[in-house]
Amino acid sequence: MLESHRLLRAKEDLRRLVALPSVSARGEGLAECADAVRDLLAEAGFRTEVHPGKVGPFVVGEVGGGPLTVMIYNHYDVQPEDPVALWHSPPFELSERDGRWYGRGAADDKGEFVSRLAGWRLFREQCPGPLPFRLIWLVDGEEEIGSPSVEDFLKTRFQGESVDVCWWEYGEIDTSGRPIVLCGFKGVMALELRCRTAKADLHSSLGAVFDNPLWRLAAATASLRDPSGRVLIEGFYDRIRQPAGEEEALSAEPPFTFESLVQATGGQRALGGIDEASFYRAMNFSPCMNVNGFSGGYAGEGAKTVLPAEGSVKIDFRLVPDQDPQEVVTLLRSHLDRAGFGDIEIVVHDANVKPVRSATDHWFIQDAREMLEACFGLPPIIQPSSPASGTSHPFVEQLGASIVGIGITHHGAMLHSPNENIIVEQFSAMIECSAGLFQKLAERGRRQTAEAAERLSNRAGE
Repeated sequence: MLESHRLLRAKEDLRRLVALPSVSARGEGLAECADAVRDLLAEAGFRTEVHPGKVGPFVVGEVGGGPLTVMIYNHYDVQPEDPVALWHSPPFELSERDGRWYGRGAADDKGEFVSRLAGWRLFREQCPGPLPFRLIWLVDGEEEIGSPSVEDFLKTRFQGESVDVCWWEYGEIDTSGRPIVLCGFKGVMALELRCRTAKADLHSSLGAVFDNPLWRLAAATASLRDPSGRVLIEGFYDRIRQPAGEEEALSAEPPFTFESLVQATGGQRALGGIDEASFYRAMNFSPCMNVNGFSGGYAGEGAKTVLPAEGSVKIDFRLVPDQDPQEVVTLLRSHLDRAGFGDIEIVVHDANVKPVRSATDHWFIQDAREMLEACFGLPPIIQPSSPASGTSHPFVEQLGASIVGIGITHHGAMLHSPNENIIVEQFSAMIECSAGLFQKLAERGRRQTAEAAERLSNRAGE
């Protein structure tokens, strides 16, 4: 049971950060929040640095040494608070109601950061000696706008370095209170198709003569997938990495039912082939294409008989290892050209987030499984991949890290929405779990240091 004074200190840390409106979409409050994060890390014993990004600074804390290197990744920027009228309390004030703390960033991601930092303090009080592993804490100021600087930053600040594991910014807790360990994330590619067929809107009677850009976009979009959701772009599936045996086994035992997903979302039309036996596998391992919205022509009240001059459709693809977003753009261009849509322009909005997936039997996941069950009282769910995405691939490609998501984002946390919140009891449990994970890392660090010393001794004796 976590002592009350530790929880109160963590609450004050979170209150301090929530009060700083660090909204990266507006470039607001980022330097101030970076300074606050730096101060918290410095107070906790880290050597700290602040580095500029394209929009917001990066904060780096570092401590310890040895053959084991661990990185924690968090972010201090938050989503805009709009619409403010739907908040039940001021968005940039931490408030408490019915066992929950509310405020923008309370969950995503200031609450995650503070729960780990409080766990670090608890661990260091219990184990105050030299740290037998190297810990790097990277806190990003641009995550909510796609982390446009992180890849270049890793190349410059950590050139030639390697990391054994990266504790990612968040993990989940389901509606029953079971922690979910995320072992990967899908990639994402977002784009827009645009079509123009005249210099200005025309009278609809000319539809007997000239083509319609909205029809062309609808036809082009329809050519990209079949009714079951399978993408029809030639070569789209060629590079997909097949799930390993344990990953398949985990996906075969969904932690919740398809019916519960239907009830929670209100989804009314499952894709062909999706049922109780297949939905969870698709969430983990299947890429997909989504139409986000059509634009163009007249959509006001009543009728307006017009032949639009132009239109557009926004689309995103969720990708799985080893698909590359840039390659999918190339494949899409070739598909449209072959299908007779060479006049349709592709405008890429985001093709930088690649999919990643860590081995589900990684030692850090096994340590986390033990600590989560001890602190939350329920066996955790090991999920091979989140259906969502995150800019984690540079940590894999450049640092060689395995990515593991462990955290307190419960399924009613209202991320990116009014009344964002965390459950205080779960926040408290994660502090204890974090302390236990740091203890596990210290034990592993000591073993690896001893093994390295023994190897050196054996070489010297040869």
